[in-house]
Amino acid sequence: MGVHACQCRSNPGRLPKRVLKQQKGSTGRARRALGLTGRLAGLPEHLGALRAALPKLWKRKSRDSELESGDECTVLSLSLVRAWLKSAAAGKELNAWAARASDLVLGRAFRQLGRCPPLRLRMGFRFQDPSQHGGWEVSNLKGYRETQLGRLPLRAASIVSWHSYWAAFRVRLRKEESEDKVIIDRQLLTKDLSTAVEKHRRGEARQLASGCFHVTAHSRRQQAADKRKRIKVVRKQADLLPAVVMKPLAPPTLPRYTLIFLHGMGEVAMRYADRPHYFHDGSAAIKVIIPTAPLREISCFDTWWSKVKSRDVKGSRWRLEKFNSWYDYISNRGGRKEDAIDIDSLHRMQQSLHEIIAREAEELGGRSDRIILGGKSQGSVTALDAVLTYPKRLGGFIGLVGHVLSCTPIEEDGPQLKTPLHFYHEVEDDIMQWHWVSKMERRLRKSNYNVRSFRGKDPEGNGHFVGGVEGAWIRKSLRMICEKRTG
Repeated sequence: MGVHACQCRSNPGRLPKRVLKQQKGSTGRARRALGLTGRLAGLPEHLGALRAALPKLWKRKSRDSELESGDECTVLSLSLVRAWLKSAAAGKELNAWAARASDLVLGRAFRQLGRCPPLRLRMGFRFQDPSQHGGWEVSNLKGYRETQLGRLPLRAASIVSWHSYWAAFRVRLRKEESEDKVIIDRQLLTKDLSTAVEKHRRGEARQLASGCFHVTAHSRRQQAADKRKRIKVVRKQADLLPAVVMKPLAPPTLPRYTLIFLHGMGEVAMRYADRPHYFHDGSAAIKVIIPTAPLREISCFDTWWSKVKSRDVKGSRWRLEKFNSWYDYISNRGGRKEDAIDIDSLHRMQQSLHEIIAREAEELGGRSDRIILGGKSQGSVTALDAVLTYPKRLGGFIGLVGHVLSCTPIEEDGPQLKTPLHFYHEVEDDIMQWHWVSKMERRLRKSNYNVRSFRGKDPEGNGHFVGGVEGAWIRKSLRMICEKRTG
């Protein structure tokens, strides 16, 4: 991992509209929804695929000028429907079925679908200002409301709400003399999503973790053995505060999960305080815990001294730069290959995260398989190490622009063998370069771990420092993991 990840930068050129495309339900997700009601439980496989294809058929109204279309419905002749079902866009399953089905069978299938409940697809959120001048903050979403719950000396909490958009598709068959018509209606629905956002400050009686860490870099601790250098070795408690905790106000029927998400090097948890929509879309009741990495010296930057103001007689003094970092780096190879790290500092964070996992699992009735870990950049690396070293099976892992540490153990028959491990990589990432990151990831595949890896481009062109697409990636994996666990 390249240590340049600590040099966080803002994302001035935001393109919120593009992320909205990644909110929309896929055909596979629509098909998974078929088992939710008794009326759909016995639906034949080809009818399930046909029902999932309704949104694609509805879009045909903008491509065929001969169709009689209203704002919310599409009218298609049975011959046009058959032609589309035989096209590559419909998929092999529908291609094979349409090739052998007569017009009578095709009409009967649409009549049967007309008696089913409407197909509901999640459309995501919409921005008040969708231009590049608008931000990714929840305050820029349509339907945004915030109610303060009162401010304590060390804790602030509020209820944040925003609109979530859905589309409901229903099909009906209209008898005509010349040829039957298939009518697909679309209804747009709006639902409010609400989340309690708590900001926990340092100094609270209840801390996230109780371990200790070295503020002094590993390289300077080695030099401290020479008494002539007069280097003071400093240790502090790793309380992992300040922290952001998000608790969705969801119906009790939704499955409960906890996501522990770690930010990148040089960032803090408060960066996500105004982004609850990165984690919540109403598909599950997910409690989100975002701790802050300890502020420490970094060995490969042990010559980064800066002058700061002081109250002593000299008026100023020199201080070694510190970074919010989950562990200490020994080397900085600029992203060309994996950096050497202080393994002891990693182990201390590992213990702290295991402490949080155990406590959250207890709140879920001992269900450690409902605990998901994730992170971005260095946070992804640290979260994966904590997952693969935890003794009980966990719910999943979501890693953005990260990699597998060579020092992280991979057991052949470990407790996380079937745990879904999701990786997201940016194609222009020069900090986590693909030529070595892919080799590290291959270690998991060779041991038959449940790995899902995606490599794509950030629409904003930020490379390693991904922008709003980060939220789309997180939500996508949360839906996949939670739906599979509850399916």
